[in-house]
Amino acid sequence: MEYKTDEEQSEALKKWLRDNGTSLLTGLLFGGALLFAGKAWLAYQDRSKEQASNLFTQLTSAAQIGEEQMASTYYENLLKDSSDSVYATLEALQMAKLFADKNELDAAQAQLEWALYHADDDPALADLVRMRLARVAMAQQDFSGAKSILAAVTVNEANKSMYAELQGDLAMAEQDYAAARTAYEEALASLPEGARERAYLEAKRDDATRVVSGSAS
Repeated sequence: MEYKTDEEQSEALKKWLRDNGTSLLTGLLFGGALLFAGKAWLAYQDRSKEQASNLFTQLTSAAQIGEEQMASTYYENLLKDSSDSVYATLEALQMAKLFADKNELDAAQAQLEWALYHADDDPALADLVRMRLARVAMAQQDFSGAKSILAAVTVNEANKSMYAELQGDLAMAEQDYAAARTAYEEALASLPEGARERAYLEAKRDDATRVVSGSAS
């Protein structure tokens, strides 16, 4: 429709505002609310990540000095506020190590099972948890359980050495020393020459070799 005068155009605008003003205002308010909510959510996410990061650092420090009670407190706070974050999964690994070092193997297993459940969307992290679980199973003398857990690990360049070492440790525990030596050699082959782990792996391989050589003589 074409308006002949400014007055007609003004009257038409006033009528449109009377008819549509409420819905327009609602839309503007709703849009503003969404924008505000989005900004608030992002700010909350940033604060949550920062808080989880701080708790992660504190828990790690406590775990390194064997302060189980302090570490547990930080861990509980982390679970309460950020149970779905990767920090919580990583700290479950820290708590599992703390328990394993104190020979509290059932508690270590429980932490690792929780971590595995929450690491499903991160295959590399899930495989790391599985290998930790296999080591706990070995410490519990559950060698068949350890084998089953290791069978679910996807072996790649990043974890090949750790996986082979675990296979060697499992073979040693079952007194299959030839298989242990082969596994340790595979682990060494996957490590760079300057890696810190080489000396320890070489000692394990040499122990297995001596037993094999002694059996053969």
